[in-house]
Amino acid sequence: MHELKILLERLIWRFRKPEFKEYKISYTDLHDKLKEMGFSVPLGMLDRWYYYTDLEGWAEVLHNLVFGSALYEYDRFDCSNYALKAMNECAERYGLNTLATVIGHTPQGRHGFNMLYYGDGFMLWEPNAGYDWSGQPFDIGDNGYIPDDILI
Repeated sequence: MHELKILLERLIWRFRKPEFKEYKISYTDLHDKLKEMGFSVPLGMLDRWYYYTDLEGWAEVLHNLVFGSALYEYDRFDCSNYALKAMNECAERYGLNTLATVIGHTPQGRHGFNMLYYGDGFMLWEPNAGYDWSGQPFDIGDNGYIPDDILI
């Protein structure tokens, strides 16, 4: 029964999937771009091909990847879980596997958030609706967010 529910959810998302341009980049090319920016990818690249969209396409997708702060539970569902949830739902719903989970530095200390690739570079994303800047991609360094380790 559980598998049927998952299959139905996937079918519903495919019919609701917004239209956007889709591109792909090889893992070596994307890894080189990350390295050029000084980012660490400690687990290596997890896929052979990476699918992304431009900023207009991300605007169609990202609004569904902000999650209510009521999900937060200290040490059980915290910032890294929000970032992983956004990353996984982006891949499942939209077929885009370039919304990476990031552990980095913020004014509040170590934090989990997301980073997206849009063809011309990278932007950051806060998936927890409890932050004033969630819901809009922002430049690296804005809001004090500095990526460190990348899971992609």
